[in-house]
Amino acid sequence: MTASAVGHLVAAGLLVYLGGDTQYADVHPDQVAALARRRDLPALLDRHLPLGPDQAAVRLGVRRTDFDQVVRLGWLPPVGSVNVDYKRQGGVTTVLLYDAQDVALLEVARPCVDWRAVRTARAGSRSLLAALDPVVPGQDRVFLAGWRGSPGWAGPRW
Repeated sequence: MTASAVGHLVAAGLLVYLGGDTQYADVHPDQVAALARRRDLPALLDRHLPLGPDQAAVRLGVRRTDFDQVVRLGWLPPVGSVNVDYKRQGGVTTVLLYDAQDVALLEVARPCVDWRAVRTARAGSRSLLAALDPVVPGQDRVFLAGWRGSPGWAGPRW
């Protein structure tokens, strides 16, 4: 577990921070062991740890180029950033971070997308999402809470 992940778990109140050095988080090993035994650990991590674009693409099950299209479309706003020092590749680069829970719920929030087709696109082919227009702020809304009770909902169609 990285120091950044520990910091997010401390901020969420799941671990108690013991040390004074912010770069190297110090937590009690018994707390980490107890957290690791929780059955809901994947859900906790989804709620509290941001993902980089490569991690988010893997979580979504798509190519990185498809994830870049999701960001271009405005479907996932970044929740933060981190500076990474690539000493051999030219210095510091800012990497945007995305909420893991938003990534996990993207399929639910965008049911009109054929996610199976996006996931099975061949390497080197153009992203199927490239043909879509970005969202217009204030006009594109997805309501997940209470959608079953929405007017016009007639129940599942299976």
